[in-house]
Amino acid sequence: MDNSCLSPKETSEALILTAQNKASMTTQKRLLMSVMAGLYISLGSQGFIVTYDNIFLRAAVFPVGLMLIVLVGGELFTGNCLMTFALLQKKIKAGDYLKSLVQVLVGNLIGALLAVALLYLGGVYNNPVLQETVVKIASAKLSLTFTEALCRGILCNILVSLGVWFATTAKDTTGKLLGCWFPIMLFVLTGYEHVVANMFYLPMAALFDSTITISEILIKNFLPVTIGNYIGGGILIPVVYYRVYHK
Repeated sequence: MDNSCLSPKETSEALILTAQNKASMTTQKRLLMSVMAGLYISLGSQGFIVTYDNIFLRAAVFPVGLMLIVLVGGELFTGNCLMTFALLQKKIKAGDYLKSLVQVLVGNLIGALLAVALLYLGGVYNNPVLQETVVKIASAKLSLTFTEALCRGILCNILVSLGVWFATTAKDTTGKLLGCWFPIMLFVLTGYEHVVANMFYLPMAALFDSTITISEILIKNFLPVTIGNYIGGGILIPVVYYRVYHK
């Protein structure tokens, strides 16, 4: 394999090493980095809202969130699902694996809500067009059935986890940026469901539409999408490629 990138097997080994580092983090460090990741994904989501009328442009802007996480540092639930590689290799304990994923999910939510607060209090949503757009996005997400949201969550994190895989494969900054961009652009373009992005869209929409309730957000979207994201990035991709490269 070219020196500019890792081979697929080398990449899976690098992901295992990364997972060991993630599992050994202190709770404080993990939460801080997951809050920042939630904030970065929300900033990409805000770009999606601003460019909503142009389907390709909104798909092109959203990946900035993962780019920031990869280059600056952050703990993102959907990407961290790849820690399953290390669990299958018995390089990390199941308790540390579960604790890490749960803490990162909570931190991502805090980061997303922080972005909601900053944009709302900053007057960005005094623009009625943005209010209408975010409510429209939220309404479409909450109209999905459990099965639809679950399946879209699976498809989403197949691509997000592969975006993380691509970024890990690349050794240079340009390669990492392009590795993030293509899979994430595709998942946004095709309308799949990302739980951390939804942690921004749905609470923001709830500020402008009183019919959107917390229970509806949790049960109709966060639950099936989280499960779907985990299946796509935490089971399908790592289990298949563990058997291919390590079993």
